[in-house]
Amino acid sequence: MVNITSATSQDIDYICHLQRIEANGLDSVGFLPRMAFEKEIAADGLILVGRENDDEVGYIYATRNRHGITKIQQVVVQDDARRLEIGSALVDAVTSPHDWLLSLRCRENLPAVQFWKDMGFHIVELDSAPKRRGFGVYRFQKVIGGLWAL
Repeated sequence: MVNITSATSQDIDYICHLQRIEANGLDSVGFLPRMAFEKEIAADGLILVGRENDDEVGYIYATRNRHGITKIQQVVVQDDARRLEIGSALVDAVTSPHDWLLSLRCRENLPAVQFWKDMGFHIVELDSAPKRRGFGVYRFQKVIGGLWAL
C-alpha cells in the first residue's frame, strides 16, 4: 500500500530526477526548475510524495485557490510502479473536502489521457494552438463537490 506524505526538502532531488526522466522520455511533463519545487515546499505548498516500502514511487504537485478549485500541475509515477493505483491515490490525497473542481492539462497523444478519463475527468477543451510539440493539449475537469456535483 502506498504511503503519501507532504514533500520535504529531502525529496527535491527525487522529484527533479523523476521529472527529468519523464521530460526526456515521452516529454510527458512540463519542466519546472528545482527552485520552483523548493519554493513550494518552503511555503507548505501542495506537493505530495508517494512511497511504497519506504521507496519513493511518485509525486503530485497541485495548486489550490480560495474558490475551491485545485489545479493539478504534475503527477508522475515511476515506470515500474504504474498501474498499481498510485496515481489514483496521489490524486485522492491532493483533493480537499472544500474543493468543488479539479482541473488539469494533458497533451492529447499521451497514455495519461485514458488515466484521467478512467478517474472520472471530462475533456472540456482541446487547445490546439500553439502546437510547439506537434500535439494539442486537453483541458480536463472533474466536479467533485458543491451544487454541481453529479
